[in-house]
Amino acid sequence: MDLYNKILDISKEITIKYGLNNINMRLISKNCNISIGSIYNYFPSKSDLIVATIESIWEDIFNIDTESFNFDNFIDCINWLFNTINENSVKYPDFFTLHYINLNSTQKIKGRKAMEYFLKNIKYKLLRILEKDKNIKSSAFNDFLTPTIFIDYVFTLLISLLIQKQNNCKPLLKFIENSIY
Repeated sequence: MDLYNKILDISKEITIKYGLNNINMRLISKNCNISIGSIYNYFPSKSDLIVATIESIWEDIFNIDTESFNFDNFIDCINWLFNTINENSVKYPDFFTLHYINLNSTQKIKGRKAMEYFLKNIKYKLLRILEKDKNIKSSAFNDFLTPTIFIDYVFTLLISLLIQKQNNCKPLLKFIENSIY
């Protein structure tokens, strides 16, 4: 494992045990058995380290790679995505609701940009799957409800279910089914 990933792993462990606001360079330096200066070679500031940690946690929670997003049916994909996020978020309790609160204004800007980029990529993948789904009725979309707007709504509902700690997404799947099939 390279030092960059080791630093991030230690930072994520600290987040799991003590919360995001307890990340500090000295503690990471001690746990990695490296000098503080070595950390700054990879992360120019604590803010950069915190944002990188958040990005890494988002990746852990969503656990999405190109191979995972190989669906022909949109509902199957949403069900898989919900279950994957739900299972992986157990490791980071309340991360969806608390990580943003603990950031200072500079970190919030960087964190929001990183999160928006990450979520934009997921929505793009969902849109590709929606476009591949041959079972969608031809009248499902129009000038007012485009596939992109539909993905935004579905993704917002999905995240809402996760924040509410729902154990399944059956109502969302039924909503999708009634809307586009």
